[in-house]
Amino acid sequence: MRFIVIFLFMAASFKANAFTQTGHFMVCDMAYQMLPISTQQHVDTLAKQGGYKRFSESCNWADEVRNKPEHARTTMHHFVNLPRTETTLKMEHCPEKGCVLSAIADMQQRLKDNKNDWQALLFLAHHVGDLHQPLHVSYADDLGGNRTAVYFFGLPNNLHGVWDFAILKQAGYENDKTKMHTLFSQITPNHIKEWQNDDMLVWANESLAITIDVYKNYKPGAFLGEDYMTDNLEKLEVRLQQAAVRLAYLINQVLP
Repeated sequence: MRFIVIFLFMAASFKANAFTQTGHFMVCDMAYQMLPISTQQHVDTLAKQGGYKRFSESCNWADEVRNKPEHARTTMHHFVNLPRTETTLKMEHCPEKGCVLSAIADMQQRLKDNKNDWQALLFLAHHVGDLHQPLHVSYADDLGGNRTAVYFFGLPNNLHGVWDFAILKQAGYENDKTKMHTLFSQITPNHIKEWQNDDMLVWANESLAITIDVYKNYKPGAFLGEDYMTDNLEKLEVRLQQAAVRLAYLINQVLP
């Protein structure tokens, strides 16, 4: 019994950081490569105003500051929840305090109004990544999978942590830039044509569809390994690619 209590505590203790640093780096790096040179230069300037050498390195800033008093209101802006009985996300599910959907729209508008608003750019980039991490379109009763309990390749984790960082780490993306470049090279003109839009509800419901499947197969304390990787790695890789294409599209809309 003591072991179970410790395990559940560990599984619930992972923070919700949406792809963590690796995933956000990948989204922003791929998006950056799809921007015109003049837009890249402007993006670089804004990232440097935030204290970062490169745009890709700045895309976890929103997670780093959300616990600071001046940005406390943004805590709710990294996810959106809906009741487990519903299978389609609507704007009505976004509370008055805001959610990832309203945050993206707000940051777009801020950047349109002031093209030198570096914080708006960094929030926008981060939240587009957030929305494409399936467990950020999920359920409030277990904090988007943070209060679930599983083993992933023998280590205690939770569903949110598995999709945030564990799958990417197990696949070797954490320290392998070559793999990142390969993933980017697999984005075709047809992919861009198919994915390039600004319909956030479409993006959110894509994530929700994956989340629903994740929970269908969830068993508390389950041991997830190679089979889980085989079933889900490609889904996560596609979400990263889609996030990059859509982020580039949004940036081009507000920083022409």
